[in-house]
Amino acid sequence: MKVLIQNCFSHKYFVSLGEWTDNPDTARSFQTTEKAIAFCMEHRIPEAQVVLKFEYDRYDIKVPVSKECEEVRRN
Repeated sequence: MKVLIQNCFSHKYFVSLGEWTDNPDTARSFQTTEKAIAFCMEHRIPEAQVVLKFEYDRYDIKVPVSKECEEVRRN
């Protein structure tokens, strides 16, 4: 399992500040969900959600970090 940051609208994964990718294999992986959330808050990354990425996409878990992503999840 990988802990990734994803833009909830573009569905791109975070690589570095200003750089995003469609490929979860090349995205930056965080040690824990808490560290990924703290990183999003510290760097004020908009439209962010943390994704617990498993081998099979159907098992992925998405946790909204920003208010924009919370609203998307409700709809």
